[in-house]
Amino acid sequence: MAIELPEKFEKIVVNATEEWLETRGKTRDQLRRFIEKRVIRDREKSPKVGDDALDFELEKLDDHGKRTGKMMRLSSNFGTPIGLIFGSYT
Repeated sequence: MAIELPEKFEKIVVNATEEWLETRGKTRDQLRRFIEKRVIRDREKSPKVGDDALDFELEKLDDHGKRTGKMMRLSSNFGTPIGLIFGSYT
């Protein structure tokens, strides 16, 4: 497979200590192959610039971030600029 890893992932492989690798039961080569597979999968499946956003449904929150029970679908706002804030409200 052997692909060029993004710098942040290459640093993980290079900087992994032998102790860290041993506790995970991996060699440095196995770690590299594991990360390569992830990078390849992400490149294949991640949305690309210009792709349509995937449609999804989510619950609306009130002005205080509390659940309302009201659902909305992203596609119901087609043609309208919207901002989505993803985070934990727990």
